[in-house]
Amino acid sequence: MKIFDLHSDLFTDIAFRRARGETNVFDRIHYPALEKGGVSSIICVFWTEPIFSEQPLERFYDLIKYVEADLLESKYAVVQPLEGIHEESISDGKVKVYLGIEGLSSLDQWITESENEAIDTAFDFMKERDIQHIIMAWNEQNAFASGTGAPSIKGDLGVSSLGLDLLAQSEKSGFIIDVSHLDEPSFWDVIHNTTAPIIASHSNARAICDHERNLTDDQIRVISEQNGLIGLNAYGEFVDERHPTVDRFIDHIDHIVSIAGIHHVAFGFDFLDYLSDHPLGGGMDVLTEGLEDVTKVPALLEKMKHRGYSEGDIEAISYKNAERFMTNLISERRRT
Repeated sequence: MKIFDLHSDLFTDIAFRRARGETNVFDRIHYPALEKGGVSSIICVFWTEPIFSEQPLERFYDLIKYVEADLLESKYAVVQPLEGIHEESISDGKVKVYLGIEGLSSLDQWITESENEAIDTAFDFMKERDIQHIIMAWNEQNAFASGTGAPSIKGDLGVSSLGLDLLAQSEKSGFIIDVSHLDEPSFWDVIHNTTAPIIASHSNARAICDHERNLTDDQIRVISEQNGLIGLNAYGEFVDERHPTVDRFIDHIDHIVSIAGIHHVAFGFDFLDYLSDHPLGGGMDVLTEGLEDVTKVPALLEKMKHRGYSEGDIEAISYKNAERFMTNLISERRRT
């Protein structure tokens, strides 16, 4: 079974390893696990870790440098261009990689006297590098939006006027607009100021696990009504407050499917097992029992089958829904 994973932080691991002299990290470290898990497509994000919160733009440039070098060496990673040259199937055994950004603290630092010029410059920079996915805020409040888990709040919550300009530019450019990590005011501002379908790449159901990073039923419903997509997150803290297990993860699938329907549900696993040895600046080590890493995904699919999901349902959630979303997005870009 193919897997389309809507969210991965493996670029962070690549950057740390290359900084200490390692090479070919994707192929040596990540590809064997991705292959075992069946992953054929993945959104990988450039994310500024908490330890670099005082110099986010410098860290962003370093991430770009290390990742670009590693992907150039790779025999197995095929970067999906912004213009959609590779929307057709790629060779078996290779992984289609979509490039994204998780949190815009770096762009916040980039802004100088001319805010719109900075946004235009940033989009030119992203397009040149085939970045085509954006989450406006991580666990932060920045110049554009407010996210869950922000350590301090300055001013109003939600998407700022500058954020609305950035959102309009994202939609015009045909970017994947991702609302995972946004707090509720920012989430609803995005909903009310976009017409293109959006994704919540790695978010679960708040009704099952009452964490602010998870989606309310109303949020789940409106994403599906706008023909968007929700990726289920395997990180334990968002699966269950006390005992995160693979069965509890499937409870989230059940709940979201019951509201959104089978065709708006996908996977955005957010696996962090490979980051445990790196100094991120915050603890992120709550794994889900039975779904600790990507190699456990085939066993998850078997459990879903035993829980009553048909082969067609599992195919839809595993890759078909995400592939359809991306194909539609690429087609829309070509019409504009």
